[in-house]
Amino acid sequence: MMPLVVSEIVRETPSIVSVRLESPDGSPLPPWVPGAHVDVQLITRHERQYSLCGDPADVAGYRIAVLREPASRGGSHYIHSFLRVGSRVWVRPPRNLFALDDASSYLLVAAGIGITPILAMARHLAAEGADWRMVYLVRRPDDVAFAADLDALGDRITTHASAEDGRLDLARLVSDTAPGTAIYACGPQGFIEALSALDDELPSGGSIHIERFEPKPRKNRPNEEFTVICSRSRITVTVPEKRSMLDALRDSGVDVQGSCLRGICGSCALSVLDGQPEHRDSLTADEESSTIYPCVSRSISPQLVVDA
Repeated sequence: MMPLVVSEIVRETPSIVSVRLESPDGSPLPPWVPGAHVDVQLITRHERQYSLCGDPADVAGYRIAVLREPASRGGSHYIHSFLRVGSRVWVRPPRNLFALDDASSYLLVAAGIGITPILAMARHLAAEGADWRMVYLVRRPDDVAFAADLDALGDRITTHASAEDGRLDLARLVSDTAPGTAIYACGPQGFIEALSALDDELPSGGSIHIERFEPKPRKNRPNEEFTVICSRSRITVTVPEKRSMLDALRDSGVDVQGSCLRGICGSCALSVLDGQPEHRDSLTADEESSTIYPCVSRSISPQLVVDA
């Protein structure tokens, strides 16, 4: 992980702060493209994932934004209450599971703190001269984060404050898009689930791409013990029914990254060479996928062979 220093903290809304992170010696940071996120580890040892919302051309620093969560697991509480300019954090290089695909037009939809990856996408699409527009959903007008950045992007952005404007008709928003439009959306779980259910409303050639902050609701099979054969390290690991695959691998000395431990960040991804995985993550779109996220996923077959 890279040691970075907090160079700026800005109060964006009553409940959101943005944080700029830079290298202690001023050296350039690893590149990224819109949709990317970083894993940030605090001095408290809490490790959390934050979308990058700055400008990819700014190689001197990363900008993230953090919502104060009433039911914080520790990360957002520490950042809002104790993080200061000059504080040191540790950051993994950017990863991108929410990259922009080529499309004839784009609809960006952000709800609340979901503005973070969407802002970077809007800035990129504007610079590229793409056909795009954005809808930003907030509860009240003073919940709008990055107001100056959004104003600079012009009139392609519509802000919808539900306390004043009522509930947005998501089905109409989707059905009114032009054929071939790619919809990119990020926000709280209820918003994401409602939007995900609207595939049938899409015009021809349209698509919906989402990024989650919380795991996808799903019903899983009862846990059963299984065996993992690690092809590169030549280690065989038994995964008990009450232990995660990730923990069992680490306990046996297999070097596997892991950050969110909830199947949403992708840091623990492994390739399955043989066997049938049981995907319990929130990233897999194809149940036949040969990528497994061992922090939450398990095996249907008695044995899995993985590239580890």
